[in-house]
Amino acid sequence: MKNLSFYLTFLSILFLLGCDSSKKSDEIAYYQYTEKLPDEFNGEWQSIIGDWLEKGIECYGLVVAINAENVPQRGRPVKAKVLRISKKEIKMRALEDVSMAPIEGCSNLAIMEGETWKEKEAELFQTKEEAIVYLQNNGLYMDN
Repeated sequence: MKNLSFYLTFLSILFLLGCDSSKKSDEIAYYQYTEKLPDEFNGEWQSIIGDWLEKGIECYGLVVAINAENVPQRGRPVKAKVLRISKKEIKMRALEDVSMAPIEGCSNLAIMEGETWKEKEAELFQTKEEAIVYLQNNGLYMDN
């Protein structure tokens, strides 16, 4: 008889707990996970760079050696992929290694494949040739 009352008590507790958990299941079913959407494309980037810029596209950025006075000295194009576009910046990933010969007093002499950077100056180009022309026009192009 003691065993029967023990089992009935045990089953009653399970039943009560089961009722309570169904409410939690309803709450969980009601909860909806919404992934944070990427920042919307900023029309200002489009007006500066062009209509071709979009997330996932491959294009060319610049690796530029800058001296202590923050003046660009030399540069080379780097093939890259657009990872994210926000109102403040464009996140990029290098798709190749680009390095320059050391220039005394300069930083930013190389970027390795897979490295990321935040482009804030809109110096992105559809082709390598466009990037080279830009660097040449600004007296920065470094062939080797």
